[in-house]
Amino acid sequence: MATALFQHYAEEYGLDVRVESAGLGAFTGDPATDHTHEVLKEMGLDVSNHRSRFLRPELAEEFDLILVMTHQHKAELLRTQPYLEDKVFLLKEFAQLNGLLQQEPVEEEEKVYDISDPFGQSLQVYQEARDEIAAAIKMIVERWRELEVNE
Repeated sequence: MATALFQHYAEEYGLDVRVESAGLGAFTGDPATDHTHEVLKEMGLDVSNHRSRFLRPELAEEFDLILVMTHQHKAELLRTQPYLEDKVFLLKEFAQLNGLLQQEPVEEEEKVYDISDPFGQSLQVYQEARDEIAAAIKMIVERWRELEVNE
């Protein structure tokens, strides 16, 4: 979902960015779930060509920024590839660091920054995850556009 949403908002704001999807537990070649198709179709987005793939070290090195959904994802990625530390962020963490996401202080950061994986859950859970992801991505893209215009 995050890749489709990032591409959508980047195009909407006229930003030229390369967006790719890969996962730490992904089986290469799997299509997006039916619920993913459905919740993105509600926004006019088509992910019928999407296929999952495993995040290989050489792929991770190609990018300036790697956004993940949970602390667990970030910890696992940095455990196996610690040299990526400067470019791996939780999606909502990155929005917060850029002053985009206003959250009330919470004792446990995971409650603020983690976006739970909706896999295997109801359509409503997928819709909630989509909306949470979309809100953070839209804020990031808006900020990048603002910075680009002011340069």
